[in-house]
Amino acid sequence: MKCIRVPKSQGEKIRQLLLRRDILVKNFKIATDSEYIYFPVKEPLSGYDLVNCECEPRSPPPPSLQSMGMRSFDLIGDIAIVDIPLELQEKKQEIARILLARNPIHTVVEQTSEISGQFRIRKHAHIAGEEKFQTIHTEYGLSYLVDINRVYFNSRLATERMRVAQMVTEGEKIIDMFCGVGPFSIMISHYSKAHIIYAIDINPCAIEYLKENIRINTCTNVVPICGDAREEVSRIGKVDRILMNLPHSAFEFLPKALLWGHFIQYYCICESVEKEKERIRVLGKDIGTPVTIQDQQLVKSYAPHMDMYRIDLCT
Repeated sequence: MKCIRVPKSQGEKIRQLLLRRDILVKNFKIATDSEYIYFPVKEPLSGYDLVNCECEPRSPPPPSLQSMGMRSFDLIGDIAIVDIPLELQEKKQEIARILLARNPIHTVVEQTSEISGQFRIRKHAHIAGEEKFQTIHTEYGLSYLVDINRVYFNSRLATERMRVAQMVTEGEKIIDMFCGVGPFSIMISHYSKAHIIYAIDINPCAIEYLKENIRINTCTNVVPICGDAREEVSRIGKVDRILMNLPHSAFEFLPKALLWGHFIQYYCICESVEKEKERIRVLGKDIGTPVTIQDQQLVKSYAPHMDMYRIDLCT
């Protein structure tokens, strides 16, 4: 193959020049020896020797997920989670190979159920890579030990968790009503000067992971509590802020939150946030606790015509 011979000290400059002039042959690898770089070219370049050189052909790039018909996947730690439609099931191993070529993915699993049950978990089946469901997920310098088959965890809420942590003022007493393995509570502990965060979850497994995550992240003001949030908030008493990250059914718990929290951050999935806000106001009147809606935040799209919102309200 025809190549131009270039001293190594000029390699990057000449490579950029060849690309700009569309002279570089891109489907063959660049060769080197102790002194020179050999660029496979379509035509000579003035000022440089044209020589014959053996260059290895480049492997064709792997197909993309989009070319396979997949639009997205979730990443928790080093585990990629895919939801493979029925028509693509025969391609699942090829999809997994594409994902395993990416750093830092070591395991690929597929969803085998929807989020369900009192513990809000979904099941996954191993496809390829390391056969495991436990991993360490990191965000904003914090680490969370998670087992995706035993606890609920949403990696797509990292920005929202930081947004909430930055709202917390010094000395606040906080309840995280549905804490899971603690991503909201630990983020607030680390990035605010809250006095205390009571982290509640009804899933005993989630609380065990929370305790480990408190240790990993050296939190001193997070109190793990296993139990039904409706009962536990009554035991704790009045607090400054209550987080209600249970978007499919937080409304069921709102009467208790309105009774014991001054400022409430309520998450919901709905078609109309205005209708949801009106539903909250009506509830406040019905239970004799007037509600003021302070703000709303679109957190993320959930489905066609359905979005996840955070509604900030105070009593």
